Amino acid sequence: MGKLDELFGKLSESMGGDSKSDLERLESIEEFLSSGDFEAALRELERIKKEENLYVGAVIFVRTLVNPPDDLPLNGSIALEYLTRLLPIINGIENWRYRALALSEVAMAFYLLGDEFNGDLALKSALNLGKVAGDDVLSSMLRELIKRELIEKAAHAFSLVRDRKRIDFLLSQLVEVLYLSGELEKADAALSHIQDPFYKAIALYNLALVEAGRDKNAALAFVENAIKFAEEIENKNARIELLIKLGDLKAQLAGKGISLAELILRPSPSELSEHGEHADDENQD
Repeated sequence: MGKLDELFGKLSESMGGDSKSDLERLESIEEFLSSGDFEAALRELERIKKEENLYVGAVIFVRTLVNPPDDLPLNGSIALEYLTRLLPIINGIENWRYRALALSEVAMAFYLLGDEFNGDLALKSALNLGKVAGDDVLSSMLRELIKRELIEKAAHAFSLVRDRKRIDFLLSQLVEVLYLSGELEKADAALSHIQDPFYKAIALYNLALVEAGRDKNAALAFVENAIKFAEEIENKNARIELLIKLGDLKAQLAGKGISLAELILRPSPSELSEHGEHADDENQD
């Protein structure tokens, strides 16, 4: 009767008997996944109309396969089967952005489940689409790869990003991931490749936060180094905002107050070269 039920269900839907909205279907997908009814969740996913909602549903499905609820042990081979069955649905998404991001989720799921071959195929497709969809899509995919510590898989993708600031932003995140995993030399190498002093300072600030609770001397060293790079930031507003944050953290670590005015009013190197000895005139009003 299962096949007949499915047939009559489709007939009913085609005749207007199914008026569920995409939001209701997404809610149903979450309910089915939480109870382990992946077949029902897949059927609901196939009936979603808008591509942005289809993307959301696919991501929910993929992430549940990788991290199922504690009371729902999921066999790895079954998870891989459903990932494979999701691919035709995702490849049917016409919007390049949504298809690229969904495929990158599938790729990371394949990697985490031990299927490197299919992971590489999905990631290659995602990156090819990402090149067309734009740097923001590529950087979003790279950020997820870095967060999940799939560093080797992210290496090639870095070369595809054209926007230098996005590269520096991603490298600043990579520094923290490598440092937390104990890859100190690689973290230092990633830091050295950052060109923008703002992102160098941000990377060092994040490392200071990491060490703040376990080694105050190391944290202070990171803060001092970050301040040096922050002073090189040409954008005055960004420089002041970051120096305030660094000053606050230094005061907490040192257990005493410091002169924020001295840090904030100090001109950047570009201001010194442009205005000479009168570089601070703009702060005199």
